[in-house]
Amino acid sequence: MFGLLGFYLIGWLKFPHDDADQKAMPVPAIMLGMVSLAFTIYMIPGLWGAPCKAVSAFAPPMYTQDFNLDTKTIEAKYTDYEEGMRAAARAGKPVMLDFTGFGCVNCRKMEGAVWTDPQVADKLMKDYVLISLYVDDKTPLKSPITVKTPNGSTRTLRTVGDKWSYLEETKFGYMAQPFYVTVDNNGNPLSGSFVYKEDIPGYLDFLNKGIENYKK
Repeated sequence: MFGLLGFYLIGWLKFPHDDADQKAMPVPAIMLGMVSLAFTIYMIPGLWGAPCKAVSAFAPPMYTQDFNLDTKTIEAKYTDYEEGMRAAARAGKPVMLDFTGFGCVNCRKMEGAVWTDPQVADKLMKDYVLISLYVDDKTPLKSPITVKTPNGSTRTLRTVGDKWSYLEETKFGYMAQPFYVTVDNNGNPLSGSFVYKEDIPGYLDFLNKGIENYKK
């Protein structure tokens, strides 16, 4: 579609209703056409499963694709806080808590632009136990849980997502996503937190600090 749009804007594609006497398209139209064609060329490798990071936030995650050439896709092994914490204690590794959401565009941007970096991917998979907690998970809890919020009011947790958003709010004082925090096996923060910022060196420093503090 973008390719056809580009060809039309630069004048290579004509339709019956177009002015037959017009020999050249306006300069702004040609410029837009070139941009459209450039974007088309950028997306062509995606037809064969290559990652297109610029649009990764608007497409389904790469791990859901039947044909995927992106071998560095990172996917958390655990999506339950208690289960992941027990696994980390057994392995003797620090934990990376990833508060995310199925409908979180910025989360997909971070996963596509930062997590796929070889150094970041290596640390997340080898040095940490990664736990992704989806705050918009609509799976019902076995039974509703009534809790107190930081402002003193009560709240009823009815879904898995409610449980994780409550954990994020009460334990770390934050409500937006993505929200990343490294913790030890007792749930104590190791290197502060990291929010949406496509900064690979900064994210590596964040991870390295967590590992260093865990070893202490």
